[in-house]
Amino acid sequence: MRALWQSIHADLMRLIALHTSHQQYLNLQQSHSNLAPFADPCAVLDFLHRRETDPDSKNHILATLVQAARDGNDRDIATTMVWLALWPGLDALYRRLWRHFRSDPAELVSEVAGRFTMELHRADFRRIRRVAATLLANVERDIRDDLRRRWAEAARRREMPAPDDLGGEDRPPSPFFDIPPGIDADREAEEIGRILTGLVGGDAGIVVAVVVMGEGQREVADRMGLSHDAVRKRHQRALRRLRDMLEEK
Repeated sequence: MRALWQSIHADLMRLIALHTSHQQYLNLQQSHSNLAPFADPCAVLDFLHRRETDPDSKNHILATLVQAARDGNDRDIATTMVWLALWPGLDALYRRLWRHFRSDPAELVSEVAGRFTMELHRADFRRIRRVAATLLANVERDIRDDLRRRWAEAARRREMPAPDDLGGEDRPPSPFFDIPPGIDADREAEEIGRILTGLVGGDAGIVVAVVVMGEGQREVADRMGLSHDAVRKRHQRALRRLRDMLEEK
């Protein structure tokens, strides 16, 4: 059932190994000085996938690739590199959403691929601070919003029960925070963070990063200069406080 999804990754890996891709990368490298330290696309991907890499440096490289994929002369190689750079996050997103597409996994592949491509082309770097987290969050948000619309329409036609709560365990639904649906993921995260700060104090940023933006706890720890154990404990503590508050209501 994951064969089609995995075949995309295999095709991307074959594509990036081609001689023509290497030549395109050299052209891209000449236009972007921050790619100069990397001899080939695989070196860039290795840098982006290493846990110990500085998060700000990762973000800068990824922003360069996204901009090149959107409007550069070497957009083909840049697009391939962005896909592979964010594949771990895309794969996690695919696995989270798969239960809603059991009857047609190919539709989920099409949804993720299409919406990710759209996000690459409409990325607004005046508003995006964390490139990977924002792109992935926007893709997942759009797919979930579309599912809600479909389910609501089906419910109106009496084809199925009223829509389920899609928020589930993946991310907190915005209506709980009285945030308008469909806003940009960065703005949504800022609003949720502002509200959570009043509830759990300084741990709000960790909750937003992990639950809303989909960052791993280790990545958050690296970015904040904390140990993984400290971030894990603070995240758990904040979630316990939120659960206690909800149970009191």
